[in-house]
Amino acid sequence: MRKRRTTVRRRVTQTIYEWERGWDLAMTRINRVPPVVEDQPFFQECLVVLDGAFADGDSLRFEIGLNFLINFCSYAVDKGDCEPWWN
Repeated sequence: MRKRRTTVRRRVTQTIYEWERGWDLAMTRINRVPPVVEDQPFFQECLVVLDGAFADGDSLRFEIGLNFLINFCSYAVDKGDCEPWWN
């Protein structure tokens, strides 16, 4: 009879520092956002995802929402709709 290995899956939780760092990054894109970007439904949806993920403690969804937000803002700048407003 073979022994089976027992595996324990650990849930990865983000520390307060990691959440703060994520929000700081998000806020660099959210603060002083030009109206041409702010009025886009996709930008608003990114904010909803970030807010919901934070409220639920879902770090993966938060990271995905943050990546979409960063990419969308970079796309708006690349397209020539506006100048970069973040540092």
